[in-house]
Amino acid sequence: MNGAVIQRLIFSRGEFNLEIEKVEIQPGEVLGVMGKSGSGKTSLLQAISGFLSVSSGSIQVNGKEIGVFPPEKRGAVLVFQKPWLFEHQTVLENVCFGLKLQGKSKKECSDLAQQWLVKMEISHLENKRAWEISGGEAQRVALARAMAVHFPLILLDEPFSALDAPLRQGLRKLLKELISESKACGILVSHDWKDIQELAERVLVLSGGRVLALEKVSQIQNHSNAEVRAICAD
Repeated sequence: MNGAVIQRLIFSRGEFNLEIEKVEIQPGEVLGVMGKSGSGKTSLLQAISGFLSVSSGSIQVNGKEIGVFPPEKRGAVLVFQKPWLFEHQTVLENVCFGLKLQGKSKKECSDLAQQWLVKMEISHLENKRAWEISGGEAQRVALARAMAVHFPLILLDEPFSALDAPLRQGLRKLLKELISESKACGILVSHDWKDIQELAERVLVLSGGRVLALEKVSQIQNHSNAEVRAICAD
């Protein structure tokens, strides 16, 4: 099937255990993930992307088991709170980075990167060095770089938390449209309910490495579990 299926995933480190029985994500869908600090949100992203070794479980994308591959072969891209750009390269060169690793020609890289700069509404910055642009602009560059490689999984770890409210609102709306259009499967970790509300269709709520709830965003705030309601409060 198309989309992503995470099933019977178990990760252990010391006394902490993360267990996910089954989560499915449709192409173009963003799954929100919420929970208190230490609940396993970032560990989940790192396990899916291959940066943490799991004890057992299956991670399938478009019917293909990716859990057996190293991180660079999984078709998953991680976007963090901090953009992690190459500061002395231009914006265009930064967006070209992943495309070059895919073996595309210089012209292909440039053409695709420019297309994503247009989509992210930052084409006017293409010749600026990364250190010359603002934090909000840098996060758009990081997102353009992530989307340009057209991986089937895009993993977002608090990507808006360093931005002020007006920047967050515009970027959330734009990113939702682009993920839907690209048919990628998105997973968004955030402490901010508005991020989840505006980007995600469903939300996975974690506590101590266990799933407390997996519900539609529109229904989760009326959940019978008080802890779930508290985590997903405005």
